[in-house]
Amino acid sequence: MGHVEAISRWVDTRREEILETISSLIRIRTENIPPGGNEKPGQEHLREYAARYIPATDLDLFELDDVPGVREHPVFFPTIDGQERVYADRPILVARRRGTGGGKSLVFSGHMDTMPGYSRPWTVFPDPFSGAFKDGRLYGRGAMDMKAGTASGFFALKCLHDLRIELRGDVYAESVVDEENGGVNGTLAARLRNPNIDFAILAEPSGLAVGVETVGGSDWKATVTEAGLGGIGTDIGQANPIYTLSKVALALEKYDRHLANITPPPAYDRDMRIRLLTYQLSSGGSSYAESGGVPTSGQIVFWQETFADKNEAQARRELLDFIDRELKTGGGITGAAPRIETVVRFLEGHRTSPHHPALACIARAYERLGFPCQRRGIPFATDAFAFMKASATDVAVIGPTGYNPHGVDESVEVESIFSLIKLMVLSAIEFCG
Repeated sequence: MGHVEAISRWVDTRREEILETISSLIRIRTENIPPGGNEKPGQEHLREYAARYIPATDLDLFELDDVPGVREHPVFFPTIDGQERVYADRPILVARRRGTGGGKSLVFSGHMDTMPGYSRPWTVFPDPFSGAFKDGRLYGRGAMDMKAGTASGFFALKCLHDLRIELRGDVYAESVVDEENGGVNGTLAARLRNPNIDFAILAEPSGLAVGVETVGGSDWKATVTEAGLGGIGTDIGQANPIYTLSKVALALEKYDRHLANITPPPAYDRDMRIRLLTYQLSSGGSSYAESGGVPTSGQIVFWQETFADKNEAQARRELLDFIDRELKTGGGITGAAPRIETVVRFLEGHRTSPHHPALACIARAYERLGFPCQRRGIPFATDAFAFMKASATDVAVIGPTGYNPHGVDESVEVESIFSLIKLMVLSAIEFCG
């Protein structure tokens, strides 16, 4: 029996085990709640699973501050909205299947943290952490982003183990922490811990396409603070931050339309567009019970994307210049000027080297499995940019098909998980030899 047939049979006979393992991970709440996170129970659960087939000497459960030099590295970004990020008791998990020597190495990378479940009601299953199935999809926070992809790397190692496929190069699977909310420091620590891995497959959801480019971006905050006490006193001439914030919001809407006219790079579909997403506008409370007086401050939180050919300085300058011009039109603003700043790090876009030999090996894996191999840009920001900045490891994004990340009824397509595992195993065979 050839590798393709053996791998397919292995996956097909373990469908229930694979799905139950991912479902159990979803049921473990590993939310990223700044400035900390609750990834540890999920990491320990995944470690227990990996310990069935990976020797203890090749299972590395470590914390960020166990890695020398991580906080001094230029990629390290210590804060979120001015608060120090907390990394105690948030371990990173790396499993290794050792090669016989002389081959290229490969890592399957993913993150354990998820966005919060929030208080919004879910419609398919009320529990955001149900890990339940319906109509070929697995539902729950983190199903798409990205527990299915993260776990798939560990299943790929188990497949290699169970089928006794010996490769010359080492193959790794890793689950990092604090990727959401512009984290990336967990990925940085993993790269510095194992800096010489030849290539990585980042299993963020790509619809099984080979993602060779990602967008960049950052969360921003526009704050308006007026002098005075607020309220409704007739002897007080009170400037109102809401009026300025409303003009900022209209400028952001206009800038989003401007971004839509930018021609995407060749890796993307022609209708691909980068976006400015306004997440939150707050001033004067959040309910009628809190109203009754003119507020003195308020803020808008938004996300702005860039293509990989634009750096932080360029993106910042173009955005701020645009907003400044818009605020000066129509009589300008009467109160305090907004303070506009990034809340988290700027996530750079990434372009995979088109000449990296791993891409040809991955293409052969697709061909041998009879899957279409489409190289394309991925329309969201990831931690891919940090790989080459902190190690010798270039990276492509290959992950399952999913729906509505960070939103209500987040889900992943079950069949795409099985296809991903097969692709991972065969890519390791092709590349690590």
